[in-house]
Amino acid sequence: MTVEQSGKRRVLIIDDEDIIRDSVSTYLEDSGFTVDQAGDGEEGLARFDAHPPDVVLLDLRMPRMDGLEVLEAIAGQLDRVPVIVVTGAGVLQDAVAALRLGAFDYVTKPIVDMAVLEHAVNRALEHTRLLEENRRHQAHLEDEIRSRTQDLHARTEELLAANAELKKEMAIREKTAAALKQSEARLTEIVSIFEGFIYTCDAGFRLDFVNRKLADHVGADVAGRICHLALYGLAEPCPWCRHSDVFVGQTAHTEFYNEKDGRWYDAVQAPVFGGEGQVRNLQAVVLDITDRKATEDWLRQREAQLAEKARRLKSNMRTASRFGNIIGKSRPMQTVYENILKAAESNAHVIIYGESGTGKEMVAKTIHDLSDRGSRDFVTVHCGAIPDNLIESEFFGYRKGAFTGADQDKSGYLEAADGGTLFMDEVGELNLSMQVKLLRAIEGGGYTPIGSSSVRQADIRIVAATHRNLRSSVASGRFRRDFYYRIHVLPIHLPPLRSRKADIPLLVNHFVSDFPHGDRLPVIPQRIIAAMQRYDWPGNVRELQNTVHRYITLGEIDFLDLPQTSDDNIDEAATESARLPSIPCNQPLSDAISAFEKDYIARLLKENQWHRSRVAELLGIDRRTLFRKIKTHGL
Repeated sequence: MTVEQSGKRRVLIIDDEDIIRDSVSTYLEDSGFTVDQAGDGEEGLARFDAHPPDVVLLDLRMPRMDGLEVLEAIAGQLDRVPVIVVTGAGVLQDAVAALRLGAFDYVTKPIVDMAVLEHAVNRALEHTRLLEENRRHQAHLEDEIRSRTQDLHARTEELLAANAELKKEMAIREKTAAALKQSEARLTEIVSIFEGFIYTCDAGFRLDFVNRKLADHVGADVAGRICHLALYGLAEPCPWCRHSDVFVGQTAHTEFYNEKDGRWYDAVQAPVFGGEGQVRNLQAVVLDITDRKATEDWLRQREAQLAEKARRLKSNMRTASRFGNIIGKSRPMQTVYENILKAAESNAHVIIYGESGTGKEMVAKTIHDLSDRGSRDFVTVHCGAIPDNLIESEFFGYRKGAFTGADQDKSGYLEAADGGTLFMDEVGELNLSMQVKLLRAIEGGGYTPIGSSSVRQADIRIVAATHRNLRSSVASGRFRRDFYYRIHVLPIHLPPLRSRKADIPLLVNHFVSDFPHGDRLPVIPQRIIAAMQRYDWPGNVRELQNTVHRYITLGEIDFLDLPQTSDDNIDEAATESARLPSIPCNQPLSDAISAFEKDYIARLLKENQWHRSRVAELLGIDRRTLFRKIKTHGL
């Protein structure tokens, strides 16, 4: 190696003999090296650390710290900085020990020919250069292998993902995916039992493989023929084919209708790569989805029918006087009906707010009946009526022998409502401990019956009800925030009866019709109904029902502000008759009847605030007939 090639390499000479250091330093500097000197091992280590050299000339016999100790100190750096030991001819065993410690070479004293020393230095530097190049080359190879391995892994993942998507309707998907990793032979074996069609073709549309299922379908082994002609009977490439995209490395997913056999297919076309990464073939996996298409069409039609049914139901709610067993057509109740429909279409938990007697349980039952769970059990739990020491056994059940008196297994509310709806009335009365356990059960953690060690799961929908303000209960710590948000998904607020007094006549009529009456339907005078509409009904619908039944039974209502007659013994029918207008007695019967009809219809219209449907119902005629009579009499 020339001086120019050495590029001013730094040489550190560690020797306790000044004359040797100076002579070697002079020669090496003349040869183009930069030389640093140290008189003993300790100084040499200091200079080594301060200015790392490219090569070290190390004397083995030195005071304080000899050459072998220096070698041990820099042993971790010998692969980067070679060491040439200098020793006397009579102590070659020291040189051997130094070589074992990692020294690159040795020369013997006295150094007669400095060229030999220079040659050893250049050879050490060349060795280091080769080692460094080898390390860089090895690192480059490792990076290249790592990069190609990542590319290969990415391509493998892409192929696995494509095949997983292709075979999502196959029960043997996992087996197929595993087989693809193992070998092409294993893939061929699985392809032979695949229920769909698999084929590969080249860039010229020529088939080079078809699976047995496809060969049986077309009636022949069509390998070697043009794919669109052999498989689909088309002279030109199929309009749905993504041949050009696949041969640039893309995967395509298509659904198409094959006019040749009149069936629908789902096709995935993916590239098959060659050894150098180029796309060698197109691989297609085709599944017959005719039945699925028919099911999808049926579901779309069913969805449209249900949407139309819901639309008609919502439209009818605006004019109907009842919704299931719920009576009322006021604006607040129309809002309740709409919320009931929304809740019935969902499987989320519902909470119903309302005062006592507003019909919370009836609303909950209507939601259950209209939902997908309507065919399963509707289980009612009155949370405020269960003692704290029994509440866990009531909800979760218990096993025989769990406690004194448990002489047989007993199912709890959660097991009874499994698959159906659990109506929790007055949920605000639940204690905090039970809220935690119920929260765990409905969030999938399950529950354990008392006396059992097995965890059970319950598929339940909770419809809760309360007259309390649960937000205030959460703020005061009487109700858990996490349980509140778990059940407060679809809130429904029931209006009190005082907020929908227009529904009172409908409710009274319903309670009268529902009351056992034999052959004669009881009649509640309009003045009584009007008085009922002036009352605020703190007990709401339940109080109204009890009042109607009491009036039918006893003929009195003690809390309504009604005008009193001068004689309590006067017959009600006579009183009502006295209120009818007098009719002259000197006219034909038809005129008298017409006059009475006019006055009677006018009075009913006035008493019912011109509610024509209600008046028609009271008269026992249809609305059209009533309208005709109103027009005839000029009302």
